Amino acid sequence: MDYYFVDYENVHSDGFSNVDCLNKDDVICIMYTEQSKNFTLDLFEKVNRLGVSIEVYKAGTGSKNALDFQLSSYLGYIIAKNSKEEVKFHIISKDTGYDVLLRFWQEKGISVDRMEDFSGKKAEPAAQKKRTKTTVKKEKKTKDILSTTKKEMLQCLSEEEYSDRILEIFNSYKTKQAINNALAKEFKDTKKSSAIYKKLKPLIKEKKKS
Repeated sequence: MDYYFVDYENVHSDGFSNVDCLNKDDVICIMYTEQSKNFTLDLFEKVNRLGVSIEVYKAGTGSKNALDFQLSSYLGYIIAKNSKEEVKFHIISKDTGYDVLLRFWQEKGISVDRMEDFSGKKAEPAAQKKRTKTTVKKEKKTKDILSTTKKEMLQCLSEEEYSDRILEIFNSYKTKQAINNALAKEFKDTKKSSAIYKKLKPLIKEKKKS
């Protein structure tokens, strides 16, 4: 199940490109303002035919970033409401201001990203720098040092405990809290995830996970 939060003031109807790829259990939450209320019937019918759930909210007035604040608040509410479910969250917007919010949730092990439409292609972060060949080499060297291999992980876990998914989680998150949260979400068994996390602590320290 995926939850899409559409900043309609920012993307308008262009943001609904490739909306046909959604599944019936997905949810679209459209946030609009007085200045961006021209949601055509053709577009509404197109989305409605997909059989997905649709929520529409008009942002209040009185603040320049009223819609951004409302969308961010509602995102947090929905994340908390679905904390025990396998849900992915997406913000449909070109506004790079959301990227700070994304990092906050990602560090807590929550799957949330920003896209400019429903194509599935993640938008480039605001802080994306121009990468030279030297920069790429340095990044690769750092990644090679910080990345963990199966061999290294098996020094902490037994063959029975190890799985490629645990390795993926370990290498995907930069903080120990995010790793712990992701393990708990993966196994849905507090005792098992806690035992694995405890055994991984020396490796977490070695790889400088904050």
